[in-house]
Amino acid sequence: MTSLTNANVRLGTQLPSVSKKFNVEMFKLGDVKTLHNDQRAAELEGLPRPIAVAPQVSALIFRMMRMSFNDGWIVGGKGSLTFRRPVWSDDFATARGVVIGKALEGDRLRIACEVWVERADGERAIVGQCSALVDA
Repeated sequence: MTSLTNANVRLGTQLPSVSKKFNVEMFKLGDVKTLHNDQRAAELEGLPRPIAVAPQVSALIFRMMRMSFNDGWIVGGKGSLTFRRPVWSDDFATARGVVIGKALEGDRLRIACEVWVERADGERAIVGQCSALVDA
């Protein structure tokens, strides 16, 4: 995938998706039982099953932005995310995004994207916007 680091990127351009299959073992820390790795602990919190750790799920978006915009994401990137629904600890999730805006910012170009993480059932668990600062 070529990065989207120039002014020619078009509105509506889809970012490369990033997917991951989570599993309960990823969230274990010794014998500690939490709502991330134990069915009973999740039920005590009113959840039907264990949930993935939010930073690991949102990292799918950050990886997608890095793949798309290289250093434009690392130096000058911004993000605002809303966590709407849990991603289960045994779920498959995919980060997706689309370019929704471009604006000059000094001598650079800010490329704005709508971003989200979908669970395997198609539900958008995380939604928001991220932007990268690239050469104009």
